[in-house]
Amino acid sequence: MEGPDVRIGWLIGWAIPQDWFGTFAQDAFPDARHVVVRPSREAIDELEAGAPFDWVVGYSLGTLLLLSHARRAGRLGRIALLAPIFSFPSEEGLGGRIARAEVQILARRLNRDPAPAFREFRRRAGLEDIPEARTGLQQGTGPGELAWGLAQLETVRIDPVLPEGWTGWCGADDPLLDAERLHALDPRIIPLRGVTHHPRGLIDALAASMGRGLEKQAVGG
Repeated sequence: MEGPDVRIGWLIGWAIPQDWFGTFAQDAFPDARHVVVRPSREAIDELEAGAPFDWVVGYSLGTLLLLSHARRAGRLGRIALLAPIFSFPSEEGLGGRIARAEVQILARRLNRDPAPAFREFRRRAGLEDIPEARTGLQQGTGPGELAWGLAQLETVRIDPVLPEGWTGWCGADDPLLDAERLHALDPRIIPLRGVTHHPRGLIDALAASMGRGLEKQAVGG
């Protein structure tokens, strides 16, 4: 991807530090301008305020929010989903590997003692390289916002078909999501061999797949 006129909006995952995630985005697309938004009730509003984008990329919980507001999101730019979620609990059979009860337990732990809850989340997701001091509450994310995000993961279910023109990638070694199941639900979701839930591998795959042609696919371009 080339040129500072290319703009990418990112809607990221639960308890993910914006600056930490933004480093991987900048490394993969060094000449683009990036807007990184946390998952919240106001996330789509924030993206709309920063629009237009050439691409809007969701990651993890961010994909669920984009899918929940597909009509609004589709007006912001072309959409790519990294670690896409139709429904997170494994009971739904839509690609999630984690039982609903485990999400509920994490929510209770978060309410009692956030630090161990974040450590458990990082361990399960394979995100241990997030510095503990830069996760969750320490990054200005309010406890209500974090609880709201877990509630979305616990309860929201999207019809398992991507909107027209959307694309997706999921790590074949993702501990939270079943890439093969997601691919079976929608063949436009591509399993990535050797990639986990970590955003680095997913973003690098996005860059490799789209590369220098990304800016040519801009809305209106």
